[in-house]
Amino acid sequence: MSIIQSVIIEEFERLKRLKNNYNKEIEALPRGAVSKRKRGARFYLYLIYRSDKKVVTKYVGNWESEKAKAVLKQVRQRQELEQKLKQVNRDLAETERALRAKQV
Repeated sequence: MSIIQSVIIEEFERLKRLKNNYNKEIEALPRGAVSKRKRGARFYLYLIYRSDKKVVTKYVGNWESEKAKAVLKQVRQRQELEQKLKQVNRDLAETERALRAKQV
């Protein structure tokens, strides 16, 4: 086995572990998007996501509450992790192609 092939295999294994870690972290965070709505003079935060074929709107709380800020932070974190996961999936596909090319 050449050095280059062993490095590619190592990278492939690292990316698989990274993908599993990202998936676990994403599952622990709330899914969907947030919506800020004005009712009277105040703003309220709602979490919107799909459940089967239905769109579910879940009330979170007052826009300035600690709970709303925490949910907003978690949703942003999930979006960042999903972007990183997309990049990892692209890298995994690329390393798979490299491994197949080496085997031929």
